[in-house]
Amino acid sequence: MKIGFIAMSAIRTADKELLELGLTLPGFVERSQVIAKLPSLGLLTLAGLTPEEVEVEYIDIIDLEEWNGLGDHFDAVAISSFSMQIFEAYQLADQFRMIGTKVILGGIHVTLNSNEAARYADAIVLGEGESVWPEIVQDIKNDTLRSCYDARMRPFNLAEAPMPRFDLLDANRYNRFTVETTRGCPLECEFCAASIRISPQYKAKPVEKVIAEIHEIQRLKPGAFIEFADDNTFANKRHGRALVKALKNESVKWFTESDISVADDEELLQDMKAAGCAQILVGL
Repeated sequence: MKIGFIAMSAIRTADKELLELGLTLPGFVERSQVIAKLPSLGLLTLAGLTPEEVEVEYIDIIDLEEWNGLGDHFDAVAISSFSMQIFEAYQLADQFRMIGTKVILGGIHVTLNSNEAARYADAIVLGEGESVWPEIVQDIKNDTLRSCYDARMRPFNLAEAPMPRFDLLDANRYNRFTVETTRGCPLECEFCAASIRISPQYKAKPVEKVIAEIHEIQRLKPGAFIEFADDNTFANKRHGRALVKALKNESVKWFTESDISVADDEELLQDMKAAGCAQILVGL
């Protein structure tokens, strides 16, 4: 059995008014180029949960019109997309289903718009994919795939997180690699459309697991820049300080996101600088 993990990344818009009024803001193009070159950590994590006897492949599609990979045989594909690319993801899903490949869709958009997404998939995943992925793989094997797997009442313990399959990537294609240290956020800011929609519980990954993932990335691409895929890395200051302490020994440059409270902690800021923090995004 072979499963394809297909990421649809990058910033796209077909709306001229949005292009003129919103997407030409200074710095947006540069940020979009970074996003376009970030691998899908969610899909790589699911690949890490897939049994060794199942063949897996990771594909990152930047331009659907230029991609011609339907000839690859997959028994099933898991497709991940942002809302701004969701209709292209649906188009790709239709193409795969036409040739008999099972399609699984998940993520924030699918969780919030399940009735829409269900029209384009053989199965949809609501909530955290890790909680139900082993069951999905078994159901694909048994040809008993259900139309919906709802994990919203089955929280995933990040202490049990697998090593993401970074080895599936063409490392030279990416300028940054993502690592998750926390999931969710206790602040529930109304503008946030990130992992709080998937995981209302705020939780932290053990620091030793985070460092192990960084070591794996550095093995594949020495000197790689790390982007922490967190909504608020320092919401839990104890965990954040332990992470920063461990990072001081790793000689890596990294980006993260936090709330404005980090500005009140001079010691933490100095430690972050010494630990290789190059950029921080603050949501207000």
